[in-house]
Amino acid sequence: MSPPPSRGTVYTERFWDSSRSGDLGQEDGMRCPQCDGTDLIKRGRKAGHQRYVCRNCGRYCTDSQPKFSAQTKAMAIEMYMNSMGIRAIGRVLGASPAGVLKWIRKEHVALQRQMALAAPTDTGTADIIEMDEIYTYVQKNSSGR
Repeated sequence: MSPPPSRGTVYTERFWDSSRSGDLGQEDGMRCPQCDGTDLIKRGRKAGHQRYVCRNCGRYCTDSQPKFSAQTKAMAIEMYMNSMGIRAIGRVLGASPAGVLKWIRKEHVALQRQMALAAPTDTGTADIIEMDEIYTYVQKNSSGR
C-alpha cells in the first residue's frame, strides 16, 4: 500500500496501512474526544506529542496515552486505604504526591456519588465516609510515669 498522503491531508482507513507502525494513531481507532469523529488532520506537535484537529468540530486533540494505568491508580487507592502515606505511595509507584492525592480525591467523589445513588437498605449504615492518613505511635515512658 502507498504511504500516507502529504501533511495537512485527512487520513482515513483507506489511506492508512494498519500493518505499518506510524505516529498517526488511526489504525487503533483514534477518534475526537469531543464529537467522536474520525476525520482528523495532523496539525503540528506540542510537548513532543502529535496534535490533530477534528474536521467536524474544529477541536484539537493528541494521541497521548495516560502516564499511569487504571490498575496503578487502583493500587494507589488500595495502599492508601491500608494506611500507607501519600508520599510513600508516590515514592513506590513513581508518581508525585500531588498526583496521588488527586487520584484519591477523584475516588472519594466517585464513592460519594455511588453512596448517593444507592438506596439505603439498612438503618445502621454510615452516612459519612472519612479517609485519613494520620496515625500515632505510643511508646512506654522509661521514667515510669
